[in-house]
Amino acid sequence: MPSRRTYLATLAAAGLAGCVGETPGTGTDSESPPTTTAPGTAAPSNVIVEAAAVQYAYRHIEQVDWNGIRAADGQFVFVTVDVAEPRSAGNQNATRSGEARPADSAPAKSAFTLVADGESYAPIEPEYGYLVDLAVPGSQYWPENEDAEPRGWLVFGIPAELDSAPTLRLDRDPAPAEWALDVDLATSPPPAWEWSVDTPETVAPDTTFDIAITAENVGDGPGTFRGAVNFSYPLYRPKGFDIALDPGESGTESVEASTEDADPGQEIDYGIRTPAGQGSVSVTIESDSSSGNESA
Repeated sequence: MPSRRTYLATLAAAGLAGCVGETPGTGTDSESPPTTTAPGTAAPSNVIVEAAAVQYAYRHIEQVDWNGIRAADGQFVFVTVDVAEPRSAGNQNATRSGEARPADSAPAKSAFTLVADGESYAPIEPEYGYLVDLAVPGSQYWPENEDAEPRGWLVFGIPAELDSAPTLRLDRDPAPAEWALDVDLATSPPPAWEWSVDTPETVAPDTTFDIAITAENVGDGPGTFRGAVNFSYPLYRPKGFDIALDPGESGTESVEASTEDADPGQEIDYGIRTPAGQGSVSVTIESDSSSGNESA
């Protein structure tokens, strides 16, 4: 069966700006071991830093059944915080995720900053509010919403490479607190990507085939090539893919597609979104004459 391969340009990840449940993949750019309280500060009794991770890009819901990719100008640091009702003499057990809390017990988002190489960075608002398949748990931290869980992530945009690991700072009475974040990628050089997508030109009716995305990390540091294939047939839906690569490595992730109930001769298009640009591929459903038995 003939094959169609589409090549796309090389772009540095650090230089770019269906159904939701159908988007698989939980690959991470940075593991998130437990954080520690920075020396000289005391952790508030009702705030836990649950997880932290570096990502060079994230998937988001651009339309109801369509995923987009947002790449960092440098790198993103995601931090999940969990806030409970403060402990007191009459309340020895602080509440945790999913439990009620007083509206004024959660610090405002603006009370948090990321401190890195002597600079402070405020949390940023994602361009799109619905992020999927992040390397940290929870939804966006939203303390103003009394009905929201007291747990969620903050995201910070920082330079592509730091000299030292960042810390999360909380400015709150009676004293500020800082947590050291164990995110190794923050001090590593960024990755850069070359990629291509390979599909068959024609596919038999009522069968499955693979859309193969190949990425190579041509940068100086490790990272995860996060992308999505957006389907227009048989339903509008996205399927995510994550390819974790060290410098100089390449890898391929295959996304399965189906031609079930497609008409002979029909052309089906697929949109590919990646941190290094976007493209599209199409396949044509074979007609009876092209898929039938050859004469002896």
